[in-house]
Amino acid sequence: MTITLQKVYIDYHAKEKYARTLLGQLDWFCRIADFDPKTGLALPQALTGFLAKVTQPANDFLVLDRLWRITEHSRASVERLFRSLNESPRREQALLAVHSVRELDANSFIKLSNRPGRTIREKLAGKPYMQAVRRFQSIDLPENRLLKAFVRHLAELLELRRDCLGHEDELLQKIQSWLRSDEAQAIGKWDNLPPNNTLLAHRDYRRVWDSWRWLQTLDDDITHDLSQLEERKQIMCRWQQYARMWADGNNLVAEMPLLFDYESFKILTWASKDPLFKEVKQKMHRHVHQSTSTEPICIDLTVLHPRYASGDRKGSQSLADAFLWQRWQCDDEAVDIELFGSDAAWLHPAATTISATDLFFAKDNTTELFDHAAHVFTIRLSKAFKNDTLIWLAPDFLNDFELEVIRRNLNARFLDAEPLPRSVAAVFAQADPAKITGEGYSIVVVDSIGGKTTATKVVAKFDKDLAKRLPITKGFYWERCPPVVIPGGETEIPTGSGYDIATLDAKEQWRDATRPTRPPFIEAAHLKRVPDIGNFAFCINLTENPVMGGIHLHALQQQVADIPLWRDQIPELSIKVMKDGRQQRFHLVSRGTTVKPSRGKPISIPVEEAFTLPDGKLHYSFPLYIGDNANDLGFSARLDSPAFPLKKMAECELILTFEYGADDPYKLVFTPRDRSFPPIRATWRRTEEIIITDAPWPLYPAPMTWADLRCVPKPFSNETSDLLEWVRSAINQFDNDLYIRPKPRTTGLITKKWLIDKNGGHFTFATCNSIQEPVFIHQKNFICGLEFSDFTDGEYISFELQEREGKYYARSVARASYTEGVRLRDCDDDLAKNLISGVRKRLYFPIIQVWRDGRSIVDPECPEDFADSIEGNIEYFVALLSESAIPDSVKGEVRFLLACLHKDAPAECVQWIKNQTEHAVIADPRAIGFALGEVSLQWQKDVLSRLVASLSNDALSVFAYAIWREQHFVERLNSQDLKSVLNALTNRLIKIASASQKNVRDKSWRRTVAETLELLLGLLRTRASADPEIKVLLQPHEIVTKELARQVERVTDIVLQSNIPIFSRVQINIQKPEGDRTPDLLYALRLYLTGDDGANAIHISSVSEGD
Repeated sequence: MTITLQKVYIDYHAKEKYARTLLGQLDWFCRIADFDPKTGLALPQALTGFLAKVTQPANDFLVLDRLWRITEHSRASVERLFRSLNESPRREQALLAVHSVRELDANSFIKLSNRPGRTIREKLAGKPYMQAVRRFQSIDLPENRLLKAFVRHLAELLELRRDCLGHEDELLQKIQSWLRSDEAQAIGKWDNLPPNNTLLAHRDYRRVWDSWRWLQTLDDDITHDLSQLEERKQIMCRWQQYARMWADGNNLVAEMPLLFDYESFKILTWASKDPLFKEVKQKMHRHVHQSTSTEPICIDLTVLHPRYASGDRKGSQSLADAFLWQRWQCDDEAVDIELFGSDAAWLHPAATTISATDLFFAKDNTTELFDHAAHVFTIRLSKAFKNDTLIWLAPDFLNDFELEVIRRNLNARFLDAEPLPRSVAAVFAQADPAKITGEGYSIVVVDSIGGKTTATKVVAKFDKDLAKRLPITKGFYWERCPPVVIPGGETEIPTGSGYDIATLDAKEQWRDATRPTRPPFIEAAHLKRVPDIGNFAFCINLTENPVMGGIHLHALQQQVADIPLWRDQIPELSIKVMKDGRQQRFHLVSRGTTVKPSRGKPISIPVEEAFTLPDGKLHYSFPLYIGDNANDLGFSARLDSPAFPLKKMAECELILTFEYGADDPYKLVFTPRDRSFPPIRATWRRTEEIIITDAPWPLYPAPMTWADLRCVPKPFSNETSDLLEWVRSAINQFDNDLYIRPKPRTTGLITKKWLIDKNGGHFTFATCNSIQEPVFIHQKNFICGLEFSDFTDGEYISFELQEREGKYYARSVARASYTEGVRLRDCDDDLAKNLISGVRKRLYFPIIQVWRDGRSIVDPECPEDFADSIEGNIEYFVALLSESAIPDSVKGEVRFLLACLHKDAPAECVQWIKNQTEHAVIADPRAIGFALGEVSLQWQKDVLSRLVASLSNDALSVFAYAIWREQHFVERLNSQDLKSVLNALTNRLIKIASASQKNVRDKSWRRTVAETLELLLGLLRTRASADPEIKVLLQPHEIVTKELARQVERVTDIVLQSNIPIFSRVQINIQKPEGDRTPDLLYALRLYLTGDDGANAIHISSVSEGD
C-alpha cells in the first residue's frame, strides 16, 4: 500500500506517532547532511564536523523532509528561470497588413493567386492584407513546459505543507504569481517527453528535471521510508551515541571521511570501520569559538598551528586550528576532508596528508594536491582575518619559484598579501637602531627550519630622506643578503607521526602529538669562519617565532609608505645554453642585484647580453639555475609561439622585470632584434617528472662468430684479416724475439784449398749431399773461436746453408761434430721494452678480440687445429712464467694475455687473479675484468662475489672492463648487488667531480673518468632486464638516476671548461647539435639518464680494447 505525502502531513497535523517519527527522521538526516547544489546528493563530510552537527539541536520549527529537499534543490534555479526563460525562434502563417510583411513562402503566393485581379496591386486593392510568414521568439518549449508542470505540482504540495505543518515557503507566492503571468499562459502542456539536451545539460533546467523526477516518485519513497523506521532509529541512536562520546571531551576521535546516502538513510565510514576513539585523562573543551580580527596580520604558516600577530598589541598567538588536509582515495572515488578542528589525524594508507608546513618544504609541493590544500587553508585564513593586509613569513632559503603555490593562493584571498623573509622579521623584532654604528653594520640571523639551518646576513644602509621622515630608524634601512646553508645543520622536518597533533598510524596505533624541538644554537665564532658569511656585529639565533617583527615593520612602513625599510638581494638566476660548443650559464640576474620590496611596482633588471634562439625547434625550454649550484632549480623557462619553428637563428633582447610578491614575480620577454616575430613571454614551468618504465638502453654490439673472426675488415681498407692465424703468427714472432733457436745445419766436405779474394779474404768451396752446386765458404762466416786456418781441403765441416740468387753460401761454419741448443736472449732493459711493445702491438688486439663475448677454444664452433695449437701455446706461456731470466714486466704482459682467455686460462693465471681479489690488492683491473668473461666457472663466480662484497675503486674498474667484455655480464648481478654498485659508483662520480684543477689535468683522472662513465653506460642495460625490480633501478624517475645525471653534468662542465679529451673504449655513433663539443660518451649518458627520446638514435658500434 502506497502512503501519500498528503496522508503523512494530515496525520502529522493530527499528531500521529508514525508520521511524527517519519518526518523526525528525515528532518534529522537533512540537518546533518550537506547536499551538492548540482546533483542534490549528500556530500561526504569529515567525522568531527558531522559529530558537532549531531550535538546541535534544531533551532527552528521547520520540518526538513523530502519535499523540503526537492524545494531547496530547485529554489535558486526556479527563481532564475522565472526571470529569464529559454526562448526559441518560431515561424507561422498569419494574415498581415501589407506594410508589415517581411517574408513570403509558397503558401503566400498560392493564397494570393486565388484572389481576383490580374496584378498584385489589383489583388490587394480591396483588402490590403495578405497571408505571410511571421517570425517571433517563443517560450513554448519542452523545457519551459516541464518547468510549468513542475512548479504547478510543487505549489500544490507547498500549499498542503502550509495547511498541515503551518510553514509557508516564500517560493510558493513567487510560483503563484508567475503562473498568473502572460508568460506562463503562453506555455503549453507538458507531454512527458524524453528529456532533451537542455534539460540534461543546462545548469538550472537540469535541477528542475531532477526535482521533477523526485516528485514523481515521492509517494513511493515515503512508503519505503515508512517501512524502514526501526532500522533508521537504530542508525540515529548509534551516531547520537558517538556524538555524545565526542561532545563530553573525554575521548579523542581519529578523523576520517563519512559517506552519505539520502535515499537509503545510510551513513558509512571509510572502509566500513567504526569511528576510532581513545580515552584521555584531561577533558577537552568542544565548540571553541575562533575569534576574528580586522587588523593587519603577520602570520607564520610553516607550523601546523600558524602563529600570528596583529596590530592590537596582544603579542603573538597561535590559531586553534590544525592546518591539515587529507585526500582519501579508493579506486576511482576520492574524498577531501579538512582537519582544522580535529582531535587526531588518521594516517591511513589510502589518505594523502598535507599540512601547511608541507606547502613550504615538501619536494613535490607544486602538484595539484598541494594547490587544493593551499586553497582550503587560505579560505580558512580569510574567515579568521578580515583585513586585506596579510604579511606571511617565508623561510630565507626558499626562492620565489618554490613558494609559487602558497603565494598565488594567498594573493587570491588577500589583496595586500606580502611575503617577508624570516630573517628580516627577526631583525625588526630584536635589533635596536640605536646600536647601529654606521653603514655596513651587519647582523646574522640563524634560522633552523625545514630541515636546514641557514645564516642570513642583513646589512644596514643609510638613507638621508629616511632619517628625516622616520627619525626612530636613525636613517638606516636593512638589506638582506642571500642566505648561506650551514653544513651539518640539518634538522628534522615534522611529517607523518611527527605532527603537532595526535595521530593514528597505518597500523591503527595511537601516537601522541610531537612538540617542536628547540633549534640548535650556533656560536657567532663558528659563523665567522664560514667564508660566505664573514664578519658581523651581532648574531640572532631564532628560537621564537618572529611574527612580532613583521607587524612592527608594517607599522613603521605605514609612516613612510614610499621609502621601503628593507631591500632584498634577489638570488643569482641563470639558464643553460649552448655557447662555444658547450653548455654554459647565461645570467639573467647577476650577483648582488638589489630590489625594493613594493607590491604592484615591477622593477626592470637589465640583461646586457643578447640571446640567440636556434632555428628548427617547435618550442624552447631552458633549465633554471640559482647561484653557483650545479643542480638545476627544478623549473625551466619555456617559450611557445605560432612563429616556431624558426627558419633561421634569431638574436633576441631579453627584458626581465621583477615584481615583489606577485603571482609571477619574474617576467621574461624575448624580443627579436630584427622584429621577425612578436615578443614572446617565457612561462616558468616546474620540471615535470614523467614516470618512464621503458626508457631506452644502450645495445651491446653484435658478437662475432668464429667464422667472422676469419675475415675481420681492416681499417681504411677493403682487405680482411684472419685473427686466428694472426694469433698463431704473433705468438711465433714473440718466441723469436725472446729465444735464440738453432737453425738446421748441413754437413759438407771442403774440396779446394783456401784462395784469396780481392780484399785479402780467404775462401774455398765445399760439397754436400743436399745440393749439387758447390757451397761458398768465407773466413768471415766461421763461428766465434774458429779460424779458416783450422781447416784444410778434404776435411768435413758443418754450416747453415743459405741461398741467394741461385748461388749457395755457408753461415755459422764449424766442425762436423758441432751442435747448438735453444737459449734465451739476454733480456736487458731495451729488449724488455721491445718485447712489451711487440706484445701490445701484435698480440693484444687479436687475443682480446678472439676471446671476447665469452668465446673459448672448447666451443664446438672453434676450429680444431686452432684449439690444438692454442693449447700448446698456453703451456708455452705458463713455462715462460717460471723462467727466472725473463723480467717481471714481460711476465706481467704474459699474465694479462692468459687472463684474456677467461675460461681457457690455466691454473697458474687463475691463482694469480684469486690472490689479488682475496687480498684486495688489484694490480691490473683490466686483466681481472677480462678474466671474468661470462662468469660461468666457479672460480669466476667466487671472484665476482668477492669484488661485490668489497666495492673498492679497483673493483668498479674491474666491472667497467667486464661489462663491455661480455654481453650478459650485467645479468650475473642480482638486485642487491646492483644497488650496492650504483651507490659506490655515485660516490666515485662525486669524488671525480670534486677534483682539483691540477688533478683534472692528470692522465689517471681522465682514465678514471672514462672507466666510471663506461661502467655507468653498461649498467644502463639493466633497463632491458626481465626482472621488474632490476628493470626499474635506473629508470629516469629514480632518485639514484637523477643523482647520477647531476654528477654526469658536473663532470661534463669540468671536461668542457678544462678542454681535456676523454677517450672511451666504447665507440658511439650519435647525432649531436652542430658545434656541440661534449664528448660522445658524456652526451650519450645525458640522453640515457634523462630518458630523452634522442637516446633511441644512439648506436654502440664496437668496443675497442687496444692499449
